[in-house]
Parts: sequence; structure tokens; C-alpha cells
Amino acid sequence: MVDLAGSNGFSRRKFLGTITGAAALALIGLERKAYAERAPSEHLVADYIGRLCYNENPLGPSPAAIEAIREQAELAHRYPDWFAESLMSALAAKYNISGNNIICGSGATEMLRLCAMSFTQPGKNVVVPNPSYSQFPSDAQFFGAAVQNVNLNRNYVVDLQAMRSRVNSNTTAVCITNPNNPTGTIVDPAQLEDFVDDLPSGVVTIIDEAYLEYISDRQYPSAIEMVRSGKNVVVVKTFSKVHGLAGARIGFAVGREARISSMRTRQYIATVSRPSLAAALAALDDDYHVYRTVDLATTAKEFCFQQFRDMGLEYIPSEASFFMVDVRRDADNVRAQLANLGYYVRTGWGMTNHLRVSSGIIEEMKGFVVALSRILLGNADRLEVGSARFTELFQAAPNPFNSSTNIRIFLPSMRATRLEVFDIQGRLVRKLVDSLLGAGEYSFTWNGTDDSGHSVASGTYFYRLIAGDDAITRRMMLIK
Repeated sequence: MVDLAGSNGFSRRKFLGTITGAAALALIGLERKAYAERAPSEHLVADYIGRLCYNENPLGPSPAAIEAIREQAELAHRYPDWFAESLMSALAAKYNISGNNIICGSGATEMLRLCAMSFTQPGKNVVVPNPSYSQFPSDAQFFGAAVQNVNLNRNYVVDLQAMRSRVNSNTTAVCITNPNNPTGTIVDPAQLEDFVDDLPSGVVTIIDEAYLEYISDRQYPSAIEMVRSGKNVVVVKTFSKVHGLAGARIGFAVGREARISSMRTRQYIATVSRPSLAAALAALDDDYHVYRTVDLATTAKEFCFQQFRDMGLEYIPSEASFFMVDVRRDADNVRAQLANLGYYVRTGWGMTNHLRVSSGIIEEMKGFVVALSRILLGNADRLEVGSARFTELFQAAPNPFNSSTNIRIFLPSMRATRLEVFDIQGRLVRKLVDSLLGAGEYSFTWNGTDDSGHSVASGTYFYRLIAGDDAITRRMMLIK
């Protein structure tokens, strides 16, 4: 890490080479006002400027997809294809694969849930990287499987060799998100294929490719090629990211016919609406929108990475539509202060000094960098009472944890406050506080026991804060 002059570890002069402090903040305010005055065709909504937390497409859906949704409005009283047959046919043609190898549903969310329902068993286990996208392991645990977590390597990349070493006779599935979420890193495709070939024949490899289109190497192959060659792989994809249809909820999976058939037997009918089907079909043909989306994400990342280098901040090079930056202090506090300035980012995954930031339009990224510099140059290590407008539930630390973890909250005013821990099935495990608390920051420790004092099992747990009208839930992992 570059050690630049200044008590905060980086140089104000170096950072302000392209953006100047107070003047830039004033400009950002004018730019934010200008967004609200743009025509609807620009797909920008004023309330969403600074929303850099959910990896949404800042350009919105393809214009063709929007028009397709409008055209379907008058047919909303008619049921859609029961199993999205029209979309499956289009996808089969696009990926040169049989329709029997494809299943469509309500986003990658439904696909991963069906994978957990189909490829896990009580008393068996699944192997996953950590940190990574947590839905499949959480669903697997919900259906009774044990979860074997394998740490990323020193470069924040999925460690395929370490994952292979954790596979045993009780393993039914492994799941890899590629590019990985939250780090944005990718695995070598040849090594991934060797990994799949080396697994026992009964172990299915689930590969979540939600962000594959953002990879800079245009020759990087989709794991669908492994499906074509008959390998025991299920590939999960989504229209939420590069196609900008997160709110339409459309996803699909590709795999061996027997694997897909197993998933279909567990699926409800008509989980994709008629307008969403039409939008997905239109989006498939709009290559230019995909190009614009990827180009914007690349430009946004390159801009931020240059600013981070000037600031002396380390970041994880990302092949996705988001990135992580090490702010060298409690990232939860930085996140909270960014929210006060109108920029919403994510923290968690046990990476206590890192922010995860979605790529947005360039003016938005400039505003984010200016806001971040304002916080870091101010040496604002902790929130002060009265400095925040929002209730905050910070990431448990450490997370994952073995014996105990610390949970901090912040209240902007006096609130009736309840902080509780729940298991993966939604059952109350432990009540940490239930009382009237004044404005300020509070800290609570959970030692992995229930309200009766008995130790609980390893696994995923949720902690929920209810403070006045605010309700916030986060996830943590106990590993014994």
C-alpha cells in the first residue's frame, strides 16, 4: 500500500488532481438536480442516484424491453406460458442447446433455491467458497445439509484446490459464483473445468454466472460449454444485471437433462409474468444495450481505481459490475456516513475494512469518490451522536465467528429498540435487547447461545434490529 503524507495516510493534493473538494461537492449537487430533469428515456430516477448497493444496471432495461412490457400491459389479464416455454426456446437457440437442458423462473433466486431443493440432502454436505454469494448455502442449510465453507485465497479468488480437499463421500454439491460476489474475482476457466472433472460423479457443480458478461476477456467461456460436453454442471444465469431487469425477476439455469428435470419437478407453475417474459425476449436481441452497460461499468471502475491509487487505497480488481475498496478503518462507519451524504454502498462478508460499491453513471461515481474523500480526510472514525439521520445496524464482528461476536447499533434519537437473533428457519434464538434506548451507539455481544443458555449449532443466523418504525436484518455465520 502506498504510504502518502498526511495523518490519514493519503494526500489531499494528489486526490484532488481531477476533482476539487467543496467546489466538486457543489457541482455534484447541481448534477443530481439535473438528473431529475432528464427525459424518462434516460432511465434515470432522481431518488436512485447514489444507490450503489445492489449491483443494479444504472442504464435501466433495454428500450426494447421497456416497449415490450408496455405492449403486454393490455394482456395482463391473460396467463403467461406456464413454464416460460417461449423464453426457453429463445435461450436454446442462443446457446445452441436443447430446450430440455433449460429451466426458467423468477430470477436466479428461484434457480438457486431449486438447486438447493434438488441437489442437497439432510445429513449430507455442500462445499462453497467464503466470502461469496450466500443464497445457495443458506438454502442448503435450510433443507438440512451441512455447509463446508472454504476461504478465498490471498488474492480474494475462489480456491479450487482447497474446495476439492473439502469434498468427501457425504458431499452432494459444490457452488461457485463466477465472477465471485462480493470480490468480483474470477477463476481460471481451464482450472475450473479440471476441478469439475476431478469431482466424484455424484457431485454436481453449480456455477452462478450472474456477472459473466462483465468479464474483460471477451473470449472467457461460459460454463454452459461444459454442459454441452456432458459434464455434471448446472449454470445459473439472470436477466437482472447486464440486461437491467432486476425488478422483472427473470432467471434461468442450464444443465444435464436429468438435473434440469429434477429441478422442474419442484417448481411452481407460471413464476414468470407475461410482461417479464416479453421483456426478457426483447432484451436477448439488444446486443447494443449489453455493450453500453458493460462499457459504462468498465469506465466507472477504471475511474474509481485511478482515484483510489491517488488516494493510496487498496482495492480488489473486479471483473464484475461492482468492486471492493479497503478504507483502512471500520467500513460500517464509513458506509453510514456515505449514506448521510446520499451514497449507499454495502459492507459485510467478514471484510470489516472493505466497502462493496456498485458501478453507476460517471457523475455518480465522481460524487461517491468526493463523498468518500470527505469522510476519510475528516478522519471520521466513528459516528457522533446527532451526525447521522438514520438508524444503523452494523456488521457483526468478527463474522464468521467461533465463540462470540459483537453487534453494534446506532440510533439517531430515542427509540423503543429490539435486537434479536434468529436461525435459518426463522425461529427466535436469542433476544439481546428489548427496551427504550436513547440516541447514540450501542454494542451487544452474542456468545452463540440461546435464551436458555444452551450453545447453538454451527450455521447461518440472522440478527434483526427493530427501532421505532425501522427494521433492519443482517446475516452472520457461526463456525465451531
